[in-house]
Amino acid sequence: MKYLFKILILFFTAACSSEDSITPSPIEMELSTAIKKWNDSKINSYSYTLTVSCYCMDTEPKDIKVVNNKIKKVNGKSVTEDDLENIYWNVKSFDEIFEIIAEKLNDNPFLYTIKFDQSFGYPIDIYFDMDEMIADEEIGYYVTNFKIE
Repeated sequence: MKYLFKILILFFTAACSSEDSITPSPIEMELSTAIKKWNDSKINSYSYTLTVSCYCMDTEPKDIKVVNNKIKKVNGKSVTEDDLENIYWNVKSFDEIFEIIAEKLNDNPFLYTIKFDQSFGYPIDIYFDMDEMIADEEIGYYVTNFKIE
């Protein structure tokens, strides 16, 4: 099992491009393709369920409604920007999740998985473990029940 784990680590390491390289790594190319698909779809009003998996409080799934690219409702309740900052800190639009993915990739995570919807490009399964030696800093984002509004 340790041997398999080492092979996986080598695979992820080899997949990453060097800092001097102009060619993006395969996962970065997949990210840019997903963002392009999402932007080309011109979907600006949608709903979905987001589950954030982390060692933190309030990890219950949230039903999110986005209208004109802004989060308007969480679990059926209208929300303000202040609510999103203070109460629903873990609620994100797809554009915000794309930003999180890009930031985390730039920080060279120890381990990650990223999956996107094949039709529209929105993120569906994101997981980051930023440091092998630190416990409890892992985070995941899982999207289900997507509907165009």
